[in-house]
Amino acid sequence: MINYIKVVIALSIGLVSTHSFSQEEVVHIISKANREISPSYRITENPKIIDTIVKTPKFTYPLLSRNMKISIQTEDIEASKIKIVDKLDKIYPGYIKVGLGTNTMPLGELYYNSIRNRKLFYGIHAKHLSSFGKIKDYAPAQFDHTKAKAFSNFYLSKHLIESEINWLNHGYNYYGIKNDSIPKDSLRNRVGAYQGKVSFSNLLRKDSARLAYKINADYGFFHEYLKDSAAISTNARENNFGLGTNLSYKQELNVFALDLDFRFNSYKFGESDTTLLAYRKNERNHILHFRPTISSYRFDDKLKIELGVDINFDFSANSIFKPLVVANLKYSLLDGMFIPYIGIDGGLKQNTFHNLNRANPYINSAVDLKNTKEFKIYGGIKGTLSKTISFDIHAQHIKFSDMVLFINDTIFSDQYKFNVLYDDVSKLTFGGSVTYQNHEKLKIDAIVDYNIYNTTDQKYAWYLPQLEITLRGSYNIYDKIYAKLDFTMKGGRKSPNGVLNPDPTNENLFEAGLIADANLHLEYRYNKRISAFLQFNNIANQKYHRWMNYPVYGFQVLGGVTFGF
Repeated sequence: MINYIKVVIALSIGLVSTHSFSQEEVVHIISKANREISPSYRITENPKIIDTIVKTPKFTYPLLSRNMKISIQTEDIEASKIKIVDKLDKIYPGYIKVGLGTNTMPLGELYYNSIRNRKLFYGIHAKHLSSFGKIKDYAPAQFDHTKAKAFSNFYLSKHLIESEINWLNHGYNYYGIKNDSIPKDSLRNRVGAYQGKVSFSNLLRKDSARLAYKINADYGFFHEYLKDSAAISTNARENNFGLGTNLSYKQELNVFALDLDFRFNSYKFGESDTTLLAYRKNERNHILHFRPTISSYRFDDKLKIELGVDINFDFSANSIFKPLVVANLKYSLLDGMFIPYIGIDGGLKQNTFHNLNRANPYINSAVDLKNTKEFKIYGGIKGTLSKTISFDIHAQHIKFSDMVLFINDTIFSDQYKFNVLYDDVSKLTFGGSVTYQNHEKLKIDAIVDYNIYNTTDQKYAWYLPQLEITLRGSYNIYDKIYAKLDFTMKGGRKSPNGVLNPDPTNENLFEAGLIADANLHLEYRYNKRISAFLQFNNIANQKYHRWMNYPVYGFQVLGGVTFGF
Protein backbone atom coordinates (compact mmCIF):
# COMPACT_ATOMS: atom_id res chain seq x y z
CA MET A 1 0.00 0.00 0.00
CA ILE A 2 3.01 2.25 0.79
CA ASN A 3 4.39 1.56 -2.65
CA TYR A 4 1.03 2.58 -4.23
CA ILE A 5 1.13 5.93 -2.47
CA LYS A 6 4.64 6.47 -3.67
CA VAL A 7 3.65 5.85 -7.23
CA VAL A 8 0.82 8.36 -7.03
CA ILE A 9 3.09 11.02 -5.53
CA ALA A 10 5.65 10.40 -8.20
CA LEU A 11 3.05 10.72 -10.98
CA SER A 12 1.74 13.94 -9.51
CA ILE A 13 5.20 15.42 -9.30
CA GLY A 14 5.85 14.34 -12.86
CA LEU A 15 2.75 16.03 -14.14
CA VAL A 16 3.60 19.21 -12.35
CA SER A 17 7.08 19.13 -13.63
CA THR A 18 5.84 18.60 -17.16
CA HIS A 19 3.76 21.74 -17.05
CA SER A 20 6.43 23.68 -15.21
CA PHE A 21 9.19 22.99 -17.56
CA SER A 22 9.66 22.69 -21.27
CA GLN A 23 7.87 19.91 -23.14
CA GLU A 24 11.15 18.59 -24.35
CA GLU A 25 12.10 17.26 -20.94
CA VAL A 26 10.95 13.64 -20.31
CA VAL A 27 11.21 11.92 -16.90
CA HIS A 28 10.94 8.14 -16.52
CA ILE A 29 10.12 6.61 -13.13
CA ILE A 30 10.33 2.90 -12.71
CA SER A 31 9.18 1.20 -9.53
CA LYS A 32 8.14 -2.22 -8.33
CA ALA A 33 4.63 -2.93 -7.05
CA ASN A 34 2.22 -5.79 -6.34
CA ARG A 35 -1.02 -5.85 -8.47
CA GLU A 36 -3.73 -8.18 -7.15
CA ILE A 37 -6.35 -9.53 -9.60
CA SER A 38 -9.77 -10.57 -8.28
CA PRO A 39 -10.86 -14.11 -9.18
CA SER A 40 -13.62 -14.54 -11.83
CA TYR A 41 -16.78 -16.60 -11.35
CA ARG A 42 -19.56 -17.92 -13.66
CA ILE A 43 -23.11 -16.45 -13.65
CA THR A 44 -25.46 -19.38 -13.16
CA GLU A 45 -28.76 -17.57 -14.00
CA ASN A 46 -30.26 -17.90 -17.49
CA PRO A 47 -31.35 -14.74 -19.39
CA LYS A 48 -35.06 -14.09 -19.63
CA ILE A 49 -37.46 -11.44 -21.05
CA ILE A 50 -39.19 -9.24 -18.52
CA ASP A 51 -42.83 -8.41 -19.59
CA THR A 52 -43.72 -4.71 -19.17
CA ILE A 53 -47.50 -5.30 -18.97
CA VAL A 54 -48.76 -5.03 -15.45
CA LYS A 55 -51.86 -7.07 -14.71
CA THR A 56 -54.66 -5.26 -12.95
CA PRO A 57 -55.69 -7.02 -9.86
CA LYS A 58 -59.33 -8.06 -9.43
CA PHE A 59 -61.20 -6.75 -6.50
CA THR A 60 -64.41 -8.20 -5.12
CA TYR A 61 -66.93 -6.33 -3.02
CA PRO A 62 -69.32 -8.37 -1.00
CA LEU A 63 -73.04 -7.19 -1.07
CA LEU A 64 -74.37 -6.12 2.23
CA SER A 65 -77.87 -7.45 2.85
CA ARG A 66 -80.12 -4.73 4.31
CA ASN A 67 -83.91 -5.05 4.56
CA MET A 68 -86.03 -1.84 4.25
CA LYS A 69 -89.50 -1.57 5.70
CA ILE A 70 -92.17 -0.99 3.00
CA SER A 71 -95.69 0.35 3.68
CA ILE A 72 -98.53 0.47 1.08
CA GLN A 73 -101.33 3.04 1.31
CA THR A 74 -104.32 3.13 -1.10
CA GLU A 75 -106.38 6.21 -1.99
CA ASP A 76 -110.00 6.09 -3.06
CA ILE A 77 -110.66 7.02 -6.74
CA GLU A 78 -113.81 8.97 -7.46
CA ALA A 79 -116.14 7.13 -9.80
CA SER A 80 -116.09 8.58 -13.34
CA LYS A 81 -119.27 9.53 -15.16
CA ILE A 82 -119.59 8.12 -18.64
CA LYS A 83 -122.25 9.35 -21.04
CA ILE A 84 -123.09 6.79 -23.64
CA VAL A 85 -124.27 8.43 -26.85
CA ASP A 86 -124.44 7.49 -30.48
CA LYS A 87 -121.43 8.22 -32.63
CA LEU A 88 -123.47 10.79 -34.54
CA ASP A 89 -126.57 12.60 -33.35
CA LYS A 90 -129.74 11.74 -35.12
CA ILE A 91 -130.74 14.26 -37.72
CA TYR A 92 -134.01 14.70 -39.54
CA PRO A 93 -134.04 15.07 -43.31
CA GLY A 94 -136.96 17.47 -43.63
CA TYR A 95 -139.38 19.88 -42.04
CA ILE A 96 -142.77 21.41 -42.76
CA LYS A 97 -143.64 24.97 -41.87
CA VAL A 98 -147.21 26.30 -41.91
CA GLY A 99 -148.58 29.62 -40.76
CA LEU A 100 -151.30 32.21 -41.13
CA GLY A 101 -151.18 35.97 -40.78
CA THR A 102 -153.25 39.09 -40.94
CA ASN A 103 -154.58 40.22 -44.33
CA THR A 104 -155.52 36.55 -44.79
CA MET A 105 -151.93 35.59 -45.48
CA PRO A 106 -151.26 31.81 -45.57
CA LEU A 107 -147.70 30.50 -45.48
CA GLY A 108 -146.39 27.05 -46.33
CA GLU A 109 -142.87 25.69 -46.66
CA LEU A 110 -141.37 22.25 -47.24
CA TYR A 111 -137.73 21.23 -47.08
CA TYR A 112 -136.29 17.75 -47.54
CA ASN A 113 -132.76 16.51 -48.22
CA SER A 114 -130.73 13.33 -48.01
CA ILE A 115 -128.59 12.61 -44.96
CA ARG A 116 -125.05 11.26 -44.52
CA ASN A 117 -124.20 9.97 -47.92
CA ARG A 118 -120.62 10.26 -49.15
CA LYS A 119 -121.53 9.90 -52.79
CA LEU A 120 -124.85 11.68 -53.26
CA PHE A 121 -126.61 14.66 -51.73
CA TYR A 122 -130.02 15.78 -52.93
CA GLY A 123 -133.06 17.66 -51.72
CA ILE A 124 -136.09 19.81 -52.48
CA HIS A 125 -137.30 23.15 -51.14
CA ALA A 126 -140.73 24.65 -51.82
CA LYS A 127 -142.36 27.77 -50.38
CA HIS A 128 -145.71 29.51 -50.81
CA LEU A 129 -146.91 32.88 -49.53
CA SER A 130 -150.07 34.66 -50.58
CA SER A 131 -152.37 37.40 -49.38
CA PHE A 132 -156.04 38.22 -49.89
CA GLY A 133 -155.91 41.49 -47.98
CA LYS A 134 -156.76 45.00 -49.10
CA ILE A 135 -155.10 48.39 -48.94
CA LYS A 136 -157.49 51.18 -48.11
CA ASP A 137 -158.58 53.35 -51.10
CA TYR A 138 -156.53 51.30 -53.58
CA ALA A 139 -157.35 48.64 -56.15
CA PRO A 140 -157.21 44.98 -55.02
CA ALA A 141 -153.67 44.09 -53.92
CA GLN A 142 -153.92 40.31 -53.67
CA PHE A 143 -150.94 38.22 -54.64
CA ASP A 144 -149.61 34.67 -54.49
CA HIS A 145 -145.97 33.70 -54.71
CA THR A 146 -144.85 30.10 -55.08
CA LYS A 147 -141.38 28.81 -55.80
CA ALA A 148 -139.60 25.47 -55.60
CA LYS A 149 -136.24 23.98 -56.38
CA ALA A 150 -134.62 20.55 -56.49
CA PHE A 151 -130.87 20.16 -56.09
CA SER A 152 -128.25 17.43 -56.00
CA ASN A 153 -124.51 16.95 -55.62
CA PHE A 154 -122.87 13.80 -56.94
CA TYR A 155 -119.33 13.09 -55.68
CA LEU A 156 -117.03 11.01 -57.87
CA SER A 157 -113.52 9.93 -56.92
CA LYS A 158 -111.95 13.04 -58.44
CA HIS A 159 -114.88 15.15 -59.64
CA LEU A 160 -118.06 16.81 -58.46
CA ILE A 161 -121.31 17.18 -60.39
CA GLU A 162 -123.79 19.79 -59.12
CA SER A 163 -127.29 20.35 -60.48
CA GLU A 164 -130.29 22.49 -59.62
CA ILE A 165 -133.79 23.01 -61.04
CA ASN A 166 -135.87 26.08 -60.12
CA TRP A 167 -139.56 26.78 -60.66
CA LEU A 168 -141.47 30.03 -60.05
CA ASN A 169 -145.13 30.99 -60.23
CA HIS A 170 -146.07 34.52 -59.18
CA GLY A 171 -149.50 36.10 -59.51
CA TYR A 172 -150.16 39.73 -58.58
CA ASN A 173 -152.30 42.77 -59.40
CA TYR A 174 -151.42 46.22 -60.70
CA TYR A 175 -153.04 47.87 -57.69
CA GLY A 176 -151.42 51.30 -58.05
CA ILE A 177 -154.78 53.03 -58.66
CA LYS A 178 -156.78 54.88 -56.04
CA ASN A 179 -160.05 53.09 -56.77
CA ASP A 180 -161.11 50.23 -54.50
CA SER A 181 -164.14 49.34 -56.67
CA ILE A 182 -162.10 47.90 -59.54
CA PRO A 183 -162.63 44.14 -60.03
CA LYS A 184 -159.65 42.18 -58.79
CA ASP A 185 -159.22 40.21 -62.04
CA SER A 186 -159.10 43.26 -64.31
CA LEU A 187 -155.52 44.21 -63.31
CA ARG A 188 -154.01 40.82 -62.72
CA ASN A 189 -150.76 39.45 -64.09
CA ARG A 190 -148.94 36.19 -63.67
CA VAL A 191 -145.39 35.16 -64.51
CA GLY A 192 -143.61 31.83 -64.46
CA ALA A 193 -140.04 30.66 -64.71
CA TYR A 194 -138.20 27.38 -65.27
CA GLN A 195 -134.47 27.21 -64.81
CA GLY A 196 -131.90 24.43 -64.77
CA LYS A 197 -128.22 24.53 -63.81
CA VAL A 198 -125.45 21.97 -63.94
CA SER A 199 -121.72 22.17 -63.24
CA PHE A 200 -118.78 19.77 -63.47
CA SER A 201 -115.57 20.39 -61.50
CA ASN A 202 -112.51 18.51 -60.32
CA LEU A 203 -111.54 17.99 -56.69
CA LEU A 204 -108.00 18.93 -55.62
CA ARG A 205 -107.82 17.22 -52.25
CA LYS A 206 -104.16 16.19 -52.21
CA ASP A 207 -102.29 18.19 -54.83
CA SER A 208 -103.19 21.87 -55.13
CA ALA A 209 -100.51 22.50 -57.79
CA ARG A 210 -102.82 21.32 -60.53
CA LEU A 211 -105.23 22.97 -62.89
CA ALA A 212 -108.58 23.49 -61.17
CA TYR A 213 -111.54 23.80 -63.48
CA LYS A 214 -115.31 24.14 -63.29
CA ILE A 215 -117.65 23.95 -66.27
CA ASN A 216 -121.07 25.60 -65.91
CA ALA A 217 -124.19 25.44 -68.04
CA ASP A 218 -127.68 26.82 -67.39
CA TYR A 219 -130.94 27.40 -69.22
CA GLY A 220 -133.94 29.46 -68.20
CA PHE A 221 -137.38 30.16 -69.62
CA PHE A 222 -139.38 33.09 -68.22
CA HIS A 223 -142.80 34.18 -69.41
CA GLU A 224 -145.94 35.95 -68.37
CA TYR A 225 -149.37 34.54 -69.14
CA LEU A 226 -153.04 35.15 -68.54
CA LYS A 227 -155.18 32.08 -68.04
CA ASP A 228 -158.23 33.54 -69.78
CA SER A 229 -156.38 35.21 -72.65
CA ALA A 230 -156.40 33.65 -76.11
CA ALA A 231 -153.67 35.96 -77.42
CA ILE A 232 -150.87 34.07 -75.71
CA SER A 233 -148.34 35.35 -78.24
CA THR A 234 -148.77 38.93 -76.99
CA ASN A 235 -147.36 38.01 -73.60
CA ALA A 236 -143.65 38.48 -73.03
CA ARG A 237 -141.43 35.43 -72.96
CA GLU A 238 -137.72 34.88 -72.84
CA ASN A 239 -135.12 32.16 -73.31
CA ASN A 240 -131.76 32.53 -71.62
CA PHE A 241 -128.77 30.22 -71.94
CA GLY A 242 -125.29 30.33 -70.50
CA LEU A 243 -122.13 28.26 -70.90
CA GLY A 244 -118.80 28.97 -69.26
CA THR A 245 -115.79 27.75 -67.34
CA ASN A 246 -113.58 28.87 -64.46
CA LEU A 247 -109.91 27.88 -64.59
CA SER A 248 -107.20 28.47 -61.99
CA TYR A 249 -103.64 27.24 -61.55
CA LYS A 250 -101.36 27.83 -58.56
CA GLN A 251 -97.65 28.15 -59.20
CA GLU A 252 -95.71 28.81 -55.98
CA LEU A 253 -96.96 32.22 -54.78
CA ASN A 254 -98.95 33.04 -57.91
CA VAL A 255 -102.44 32.05 -59.03
CA PHE A 256 -103.38 32.26 -62.69
CA ALA A 257 -107.13 32.36 -63.35
CA LEU A 258 -109.43 32.66 -66.33
CA ASP A 259 -113.20 33.16 -66.37
CA LEU A 260 -114.78 32.50 -69.75
CA ASP A 261 -118.50 32.42 -70.46
CA PHE A 262 -121.10 33.14 -73.11
CA ARG A 263 -124.61 34.43 -72.35
CA PHE A 264 -127.42 34.03 -74.90
CA ASN A 265 -130.74 35.80 -74.40
CA SER A 266 -133.80 35.95 -76.68
CA TYR A 267 -136.80 38.08 -75.68
CA LYS A 268 -140.09 38.36 -77.58
CA PHE A 269 -143.32 40.29 -77.11
CA GLY A 270 -146.42 40.66 -79.34
CA GLU A 271 -144.72 39.55 -82.52
CA SER A 272 -148.00 38.10 -83.92
CA ASP A 273 -150.31 40.98 -82.93
CA THR A 274 -150.87 43.47 -85.77
CA THR A 275 -152.19 46.10 -83.34
CA LEU A 276 -148.81 46.41 -81.63
CA LEU A 277 -146.59 47.16 -84.62
CA ALA A 278 -144.67 49.89 -82.80
CA TYR A 279 -144.24 47.80 -79.65
CA ARG A 280 -143.37 44.39 -80.98
CA LYS A 281 -140.19 43.00 -79.49
CA ASN A 282 -137.86 40.39 -80.83
CA GLU A 283 -134.53 41.24 -79.23
CA ARG A 284 -131.34 39.41 -78.52
CA ASN A 285 -128.57 40.66 -76.27
CA HIS A 286 -125.65 38.22 -76.18
CA ILE A 287 -122.43 38.65 -74.22
CA LEU A 288 -119.06 36.92 -74.63
CA HIS A 289 -116.95 37.44 -71.52
CA PHE A 290 -113.22 36.92 -70.78
CA ARG A 291 -111.54 37.69 -67.47
CA PRO A 292 -107.88 36.60 -67.18
CA THR A 293 -106.21 37.55 -63.89
CA ILE A 294 -102.97 36.93 -62.03
CA SER A 295 -102.96 36.96 -58.23
CA SER A 296 -99.71 37.09 -56.30
CA TYR A 297 -99.10 36.63 -52.57
CA ARG A 298 -96.09 38.17 -50.86
CA PHE A 299 -94.67 38.78 -47.36
CA ASP A 300 -96.04 35.55 -45.86
CA ASP A 301 -99.41 36.01 -47.62
CA LYS A 302 -99.90 39.43 -46.03
CA LEU A 303 -99.96 41.19 -49.39
CA LYS A 304 -102.29 40.09 -52.18
CA ILE A 305 -102.19 41.71 -55.60
CA GLU A 306 -104.59 40.87 -58.42
CA LEU A 307 -104.03 42.18 -61.92
CA GLY A 308 -105.99 41.44 -65.04
CA VAL A 309 -108.51 42.64 -67.56
CA ASP A 310 -112.26 42.15 -67.93
CA ILE A 311 -113.20 41.91 -71.62
CA ASN A 312 -116.79 41.78 -72.86
CA PHE A 313 -118.23 41.60 -76.34
CA ASP A 314 -121.74 43.08 -76.26
CA PHE A 315 -123.25 42.03 -79.57
CA SER A 316 -126.42 44.13 -79.14
CA ALA A 317 -124.64 47.43 -78.47
CA ASN A 318 -123.19 49.98 -80.85
CA SER A 319 -119.80 49.58 -79.22
CA ILE A 320 -119.27 45.82 -79.06
CA PHE A 321 -115.81 45.67 -77.47
CA LYS A 322 -115.88 46.72 -73.78
CA PRO A 323 -112.55 46.18 -71.94
CA LEU A 324 -111.91 47.10 -68.31
CA VAL A 325 -108.73 47.05 -66.24
CA VAL A 326 -108.72 44.95 -63.06
CA ALA A 327 -106.29 45.86 -60.26
CA ASN A 328 -107.00 44.89 -56.65
CA LEU A 329 -104.63 45.14 -53.68
CA LYS A 330 -104.96 44.39 -49.98
CA TYR A 331 -102.45 44.11 -47.13
CA SER A 332 -102.78 42.47 -43.73
CA LEU A 333 -101.47 44.46 -40.76
CA LEU A 334 -100.97 43.13 -37.24
CA ASP A 335 -101.92 39.54 -38.13
CA GLY A 336 -105.13 40.52 -39.88
CA MET A 337 -106.33 43.03 -37.32
CA PHE A 338 -106.36 45.75 -39.98
CA ILE A 339 -106.57 45.10 -43.73
CA PRO A 340 -106.42 48.16 -45.99
CA TYR A 341 -107.54 47.57 -49.57
CA ILE A 342 -107.86 49.49 -52.81
CA GLY A 343 -108.77 48.54 -56.34
CA ILE A 344 -110.19 49.09 -59.81
CA ASP A 345 -112.78 46.67 -61.10
CA GLY A 346 -115.97 46.39 -63.11
CA GLY A 347 -117.77 44.38 -65.73
CA LEU A 348 -120.84 44.08 -67.91
CA LYS A 349 -124.22 42.99 -66.54
CA GLN A 350 -126.75 41.36 -68.84
CA ASN A 351 -130.24 42.79 -68.40
CA THR A 352 -133.08 40.38 -69.13
CA PHE A 353 -136.83 40.62 -68.90
CA HIS A 354 -136.65 38.10 -66.07
CA ASN A 355 -134.29 40.23 -63.99
CA LEU A 356 -136.18 43.45 -64.69
CA ASN A 357 -139.52 41.91 -63.74
CA ARG A 358 -138.11 40.55 -60.49
CA ALA A 359 -136.68 43.96 -59.62
CA ASN A 360 -140.02 45.68 -60.38
CA PRO A 361 -142.94 43.32 -61.18
CA TYR A 362 -145.13 46.23 -62.31
CA ILE A 363 -143.19 47.05 -65.49
CA ASN A 364 -144.73 46.97 -68.96
CA SER A 365 -144.33 43.78 -70.94
CA ALA A 366 -142.71 45.61 -73.85
CA VAL A 367 -139.22 46.67 -72.80
CA ASP A 368 -135.97 47.51 -74.50
CA LEU A 369 -132.98 45.46 -73.37
CA LYS A 370 -129.56 47.03 -72.93
CA ASN A 371 -126.67 45.71 -70.93
CA THR A 372 -125.18 47.79 -68.10
CA LYS A 373 -121.46 48.50 -68.02
CA GLU A 374 -119.87 49.22 -64.64
CA PHE A 375 -116.48 50.75 -63.82
CA LYS A 376 -115.57 50.95 -60.13
CA ILE A 377 -112.77 52.54 -58.08
CA TYR A 378 -112.84 51.69 -54.41
CA GLY A 379 -110.79 51.69 -51.24
CA GLY A 380 -111.15 51.16 -47.53
CA ILE A 381 -109.99 49.32 -44.46
CA LYS A 382 -111.49 46.35 -42.67
CA GLY A 383 -110.45 44.28 -39.72
CA THR A 384 -111.19 43.21 -36.18
CA LEU A 385 -111.13 45.19 -32.97
CA SER A 386 -111.46 42.12 -30.76
CA LYS A 387 -112.54 38.49 -30.97
CA THR A 388 -116.16 39.60 -31.19
CA ILE A 389 -116.09 42.90 -33.12
CA SER A 390 -115.22 43.43 -36.79
CA PHE A 391 -115.59 46.48 -39.00
CA ASP A 392 -115.37 47.75 -42.57
CA ILE A 393 -114.99 51.38 -43.69
CA HIS A 394 -115.05 52.03 -47.43
CA ALA A 395 -115.53 54.55 -50.19
CA GLN A 396 -116.16 53.89 -53.86
CA HIS A 397 -117.00 55.63 -57.09
CA ILE A 398 -118.95 53.72 -59.75
CA LYS A 399 -119.63 54.83 -63.29
CA PHE A 400 -122.65 53.11 -64.86
CA SER A 401 -123.30 53.12 -68.58
CA ASP A 402 -126.94 52.32 -69.45
CA MET A 403 -128.02 51.94 -65.85
CA VAL A 404 -131.60 50.66 -65.39
CA LEU A 405 -134.13 53.17 -64.03
CA PHE A 406 -137.92 52.87 -63.68
CA ILE A 407 -140.36 55.65 -64.48
CA ASN A 408 -144.16 55.56 -64.36
CA ASP A 409 -145.89 54.88 -67.67
CA THR A 410 -148.41 57.36 -69.08
CA ILE A 411 -149.28 55.67 -72.41
CA PHE A 412 -150.59 52.17 -71.65
CA SER A 413 -151.62 52.83 -68.04
CA ASP A 414 -152.62 55.61 -65.71
CA GLN A 415 -149.16 55.65 -64.15
CA TYR A 416 -149.71 52.29 -62.43
CA LYS A 417 -147.21 50.55 -64.73
CA PHE A 418 -143.56 51.39 -65.24
CA ASN A 419 -141.33 51.83 -68.26
CA VAL A 420 -137.70 50.79 -68.28
CA LEU A 421 -135.24 53.49 -69.30
CA TYR A 422 -131.46 53.71 -69.31
CA ASP A 423 -129.14 56.49 -68.29
CA ASP A 424 -125.44 57.04 -67.62
CA VAL A 425 -125.15 57.46 -63.86
CA SER A 426 -122.22 58.05 -61.52
CA LYS A 427 -122.47 56.96 -57.90
CA LEU A 428 -120.22 58.06 -55.03
CA THR A 429 -120.60 56.06 -51.83
CA PHE A 430 -119.21 56.49 -48.33
CA GLY A 431 -120.08 53.74 -45.92
CA GLY A 432 -119.16 51.41 -43.15
CA SER A 433 -120.31 48.43 -41.15
CA VAL A 434 -119.75 47.01 -37.66
CA THR A 435 -120.44 43.41 -36.63
CA TYR A 436 -120.58 42.00 -33.11
CA GLN A 437 -120.80 38.23 -32.66
CA ASN A 438 -120.59 36.29 -29.42
CA HIS A 439 -120.39 32.68 -30.64
CA GLU A 440 -123.86 31.53 -31.72
CA LYS A 441 -125.67 33.35 -28.93
CA LEU A 442 -125.72 36.97 -30.05
CA LYS A 443 -124.99 38.66 -33.36
CA ILE A 444 -125.53 42.31 -34.31
CA ASP A 445 -124.85 44.03 -37.66
CA ALA A 446 -124.97 47.75 -38.38
CA ILE A 447 -124.52 48.97 -41.98
CA VAL A 448 -124.60 52.59 -43.15
CA ASP A 449 -124.13 53.88 -46.73
CA TYR A 450 -124.44 57.42 -48.02
CA ASN A 451 -124.83 57.70 -51.81
CA ILE A 452 -124.49 60.65 -54.15
CA TYR A 453 -125.94 60.17 -57.66
CA ASN A 454 -125.31 62.22 -60.77
CA THR A 455 -127.39 61.47 -63.88
CA THR A 456 -126.89 62.44 -67.51
CA ASP A 457 -130.39 62.65 -69.02
CA GLN A 458 -132.77 62.21 -66.10
CA LYS A 459 -133.25 64.79 -63.38
CA TYR A 460 -132.65 62.24 -60.61
CA ALA A 461 -131.82 58.58 -60.24
CA TRP A 462 -135.42 57.55 -59.67
CA TYR A 463 -136.21 55.55 -56.50
CA LEU A 464 -132.56 55.00 -55.58
CA PRO A 465 -131.87 55.90 -51.92
CA GLN A 466 -129.39 58.50 -50.82
CA LEU A 467 -129.08 57.19 -47.25
CA GLU A 468 -129.27 53.49 -46.38
CA ILE A 469 -129.23 52.20 -42.81
CA THR A 470 -129.58 48.53 -41.92
CA LEU A 471 -129.61 47.08 -38.40
CA ARG A 472 -129.82 43.33 -37.85
CA GLY A 473 -129.64 41.27 -34.70
CA SER A 474 -130.25 37.71 -33.52
CA TYR A 475 -130.26 36.28 -29.99
CA ASN A 476 -130.27 32.68 -28.83
CA ILE A 477 -131.58 31.92 -25.34
CA TYR A 478 -130.50 28.44 -24.17
CA ASP A 479 -131.15 26.97 -27.62
CA LYS A 480 -134.84 27.28 -26.88
CA ILE A 481 -135.90 30.81 -27.79
CA TYR A 482 -134.60 32.55 -30.89
CA ALA A 483 -135.20 36.21 -31.60
CA LYS A 484 -134.36 38.12 -34.79
CA LEU A 485 -134.80 41.84 -35.35
CA ASP A 486 -134.06 43.80 -38.51
CA PHE A 487 -134.56 47.45 -39.28
CA THR A 488 -134.18 49.13 -42.66
CA MET A 489 -134.28 52.83 -43.43
CA LYS A 490 -133.89 54.41 -46.87
CA GLY A 491 -134.05 58.15 -47.32
CA GLY A 492 -133.47 60.73 -50.02
CA ARG A 493 -135.31 58.77 -52.73
CA LYS A 494 -136.65 60.75 -55.68
CA SER A 495 -139.94 60.17 -57.51
CA PRO A 496 -140.71 61.17 -61.13
CA ASN A 497 -144.03 62.61 -59.94
CA GLY A 498 -142.62 66.10 -60.33
CA VAL A 499 -141.98 65.38 -64.03
CA LEU A 500 -145.21 63.50 -64.77
CA ASN A 501 -147.46 65.88 -62.79
CA PRO A 502 -145.57 69.19 -62.67
CA ASP A 503 -146.70 71.78 -60.16
CA PRO A 504 -144.38 74.77 -59.62
CA THR A 505 -146.05 75.52 -56.29
CA ASN A 506 -145.26 72.12 -54.82
CA GLU A 507 -141.57 71.44 -54.28
CA ASN A 508 -142.18 68.07 -52.62
CA LEU A 509 -143.42 66.30 -55.73
CA PHE A 510 -140.00 64.78 -56.30
CA GLU A 511 -139.85 63.23 -52.82
CA ALA A 512 -140.59 59.51 -52.82
CA GLY A 513 -140.84 59.36 -49.04
CA LEU A 514 -138.85 57.68 -46.30
CA ILE A 515 -138.76 53.92 -45.97
CA ALA A 516 -138.62 52.78 -42.34
CA ASP A 517 -139.38 49.12 -41.86
CA ALA A 518 -138.80 47.04 -38.72
CA ASN A 519 -139.52 43.31 -38.37
CA LEU A 520 -139.33 40.99 -35.37
CA HIS A 521 -139.23 37.20 -35.53
CA LEU A 522 -139.63 35.00 -32.42
CA GLU A 523 -139.30 31.23 -32.34
CA TYR A 524 -139.71 28.73 -29.52
CA ARG A 525 -138.22 25.27 -30.04
CA TYR A 526 -140.06 22.72 -27.96
CA ASN A 527 -137.61 20.05 -29.07
CA LYS A 528 -135.52 19.24 -32.11
CA ARG A 529 -138.60 18.45 -34.15
CA ILE A 530 -141.33 20.83 -33.07
CA SER A 531 -141.22 24.61 -32.82
CA ALA A 532 -143.61 27.57 -32.94
CA PHE A 533 -142.92 31.01 -34.41
CA LEU A 534 -144.44 34.47 -34.35
CA GLN A 535 -143.43 37.21 -36.78
CA PHE A 536 -144.26 40.93 -36.65
CA ASN A 537 -143.76 42.85 -39.89
CA ASN A 538 -143.70 46.63 -40.33
CA ILE A 539 -143.90 47.20 -36.58
CA ALA A 540 -144.09 51.00 -36.99
CA ASN A 541 -147.08 50.58 -39.37
CA GLN A 542 -145.42 52.75 -42.00
CA LYS A 543 -147.40 52.54 -45.25
CA TYR A 544 -144.53 53.84 -47.32
CA HIS A 545 -144.46 53.71 -51.13
CA ARG A 546 -141.83 51.36 -52.53
CA TRP A 547 -142.81 52.65 -55.97
CA MET A 548 -144.90 55.68 -56.83
CA ASN A 549 -148.62 54.83 -56.27
CA TYR A 550 -147.74 51.51 -54.63
CA PRO A 551 -148.07 51.61 -50.83
CA VAL A 552 -147.20 48.50 -48.81
CA TYR A 553 -149.22 46.70 -46.17
CA GLY A 554 -149.13 48.21 -42.69
CA PHE A 555 -148.54 46.28 -39.48
CA GLN A 556 -148.78 42.50 -39.96
CA VAL A 557 -148.66 39.48 -37.66
CA LEU A 558 -147.80 36.01 -38.90
CA GLY A 559 -147.70 32.88 -36.73
CA GLY A 560 -147.34 29.16 -37.20
CA VAL A 561 -145.56 25.91 -36.35
CA THR A 562 -142.66 23.89 -37.72
CA PHE A 563 -142.47 20.11 -37.64
CA GLY A 564 -139.37 18.07 -38.46
CA PHE A 565 -139.57 14.54 -39.83
